[in-house]
Amino acid sequence: MREKTSGVVVPRMNVNDDQAVISAWLVPVGEHVAEGQVIATLETTKVSFDVSAEREGYVGYDLKVKSVVAVGDMFAWISDVRGDRPKAPGAAAEASAAKLETESGARITRKALRRMRELGVTEAELEGLEQVLVADVERVAAARQAAPAVAKPEPAPAGEVSVPLEQSPTKMIEAARLAETYRSIVPSMVTLPVACDKVAARLNAFVGDIGPVSLLELVIHEVAAELKDFPDLNGFFHAGQASTYRDIGVGFALNAGRSLRVPVLHAADTLSQLEVCRRVRELMLRYFRDELSMEDLSGGTFTITDLSAQGVTHFVPVLNDRQSAILGVCAPDPQQQFQNLVLAFDHRMSDGMRGGTFLSNLRERLEG
Repeated sequence: MREKTSGVVVPRMNVNDDQAVISAWLVPVGEHVAEGQVIATLETTKVSFDVSAEREGYVGYDLKVKSVVAVGDMFAWISDVRGDRPKAPGAAAEASAAKLETESGARITRKALRRMRELGVTEAELEGLEQVLVADVERVAAARQAAPAVAKPEPAPAGEVSVPLEQSPTKMIEAARLAETYRSIVPSMVTLPVACDKVAARLNAFVGDIGPVSLLELVIHEVAAELKDFPDLNGFFHAGQASTYRDIGVGFALNAGRSLRVPVLHAADTLSQLEVCRRVRELMLRYFRDELSMEDLSGGTFTITDLSAQGVTHFVPVLNDRQSAILGVCAPDPQQQFQNLVLAFDHRMSDGMRGGTFLSNLRERLEG
């Protein structure tokens, strides 16, 4: 016999994405839908996708657009009767237990009220629910924990006002993931200058053999080769264990008005300089055509952020989830004949001496 009410969960679209953002609800609460009908659009850092009803029934949900939801969690439900809500194990017994009438008019079970106090959930966060059970309190608490932490704003100075800043779903997920990542890592950084004239001469040397090579393409090729001797910079630290990836997948940050994406060159250490150039240009073309696939954006083990075209002479790259290091490429200093390479890394995986050696070796490779 079919369940009276069944949940709709957030599907896992990629092994590296643990969260998604609700981009749009495509049906109103209480509408009857057919099996296979699209009910919502969700977005991760890599892809936007639709979620369909697995059976016919009435749609229910209480999360708003732009809510951050965890993969595997229920974010909507389908009921045989309009207005029915899914019941957690033991919810029936709880619902029949004594209830406490609150000032707001919401009916909250004693167990739910006790759980609210334990988790710090307020009545305002449960607004709109006719009946509040323990499962509702825990769902709200979990959603709040998954969402980006936002500090309570201080009052604006006299004569000044502030307004909410609209953020893309990708940025919201990035904020949540970075907040989680930086709760545990021990960030560190080393910087090393590279001679601009020597790098330019190295790039010019390719023209006769394989054609023009960009600085980013050269850096990707040489980083991939160097990472074979630095497994601590090609891994991650989790649950008290340092791990290194078997493969080398070098991603490069790309943001040209179509939101930030990090395409990945898989097995980058096996590619020739010409193959790296072709692959980078192919990925860039797919980015501008909005054709990047999940495979193009997955499997990164190390990231490069090149801000040299923006004239940025120094910046602090931000570590990505499940990566122990990231390289920043800076623009030439207008007063000097060098440009900086900045390596940010997790000190639980490596140290300043190792990071400095990596950059020193990379400089030799770039300068020829």
